[in-house]
Amino acid sequence: MNPPKMPLHIGDYKRDTGHLRAAQHGAYLLLLFHHWSTGSLPDTDDQLAAIACMTRGEWRKARPIIEKFFKPGWRHGRVEEDLASARESYEKRAKAGEKGGKAKATSKQSSSNAKAGTEQPLTLNQERKDAADAAPTPEDVSYYRRIREVLGDNAGGLGKQLLAAKGGSYPLARAAIEQASTKGKGAREYIGAIIRGSPKPEADRLKQIEQFREQNQTAVVFATDVPGGIPGIG
Repeated sequence: MNPPKMPLHIGDYKRDTGHLRAAQHGAYLLLLFHHWSTGSLPDTDDQLAAIACMTRGEWRKARPIIEKFFKPGWRHGRVEEDLASARESYEKRAKAGEKGGKAKATSKQSSSNAKAGTEQPLTLNQERKDAADAAPTPEDVSYYRRIREVLGDNAGGLGKQLLAAKGGSYPLARAAIEQASTKGKGAREYIGAIIRGSPKPEADRLKQIEQFREQNQTAVVFATDVPGGIPGIG
């Protein structure tokens, strides 16, 4: 899991990139954003050019300049340091939430035991209701916290539908949420497509965008040209 908020150190960035042209700035920043949101960068020119929103020819010219900011394997030291720090902070908060959930479950169990001697035996429906009311697991807490971070505070219903669409698998649902976190304002639309059963594979989208760039000799592709491109200005 990578946090949605990426720190941008303006002073350091300006100091290190004063020699870049506008297109090189854009490509460098897009590579940093992808590194942050996915945890790594690919090592093929076609994929890097697509992420940088450049044609193959533009990328061949820009690569010798931009790759100097990265370590071998297209790893960025500052991004990796910031990610490690953010993950450590997140894990501390998750552990605190887990302790709170266990304390709540223990308290509820103690209360149930105290009443057991005076209450009638539970029916099957009552047992199901008690199970539904049980304290959330740490996995529940972590999953729905991430849902709210990416989709907004009122996205709990979408989270339940996504989990159901993934067969109740938290790892699969979490992977979809992390991919949605890279979509900006289109995150909800992306999750909605998964719930409806028609998500467009990322590889196909990148291929379609790259083909449009090659055919039209342009580095910028708008959503009016290819789904998944940059939203145009009305």
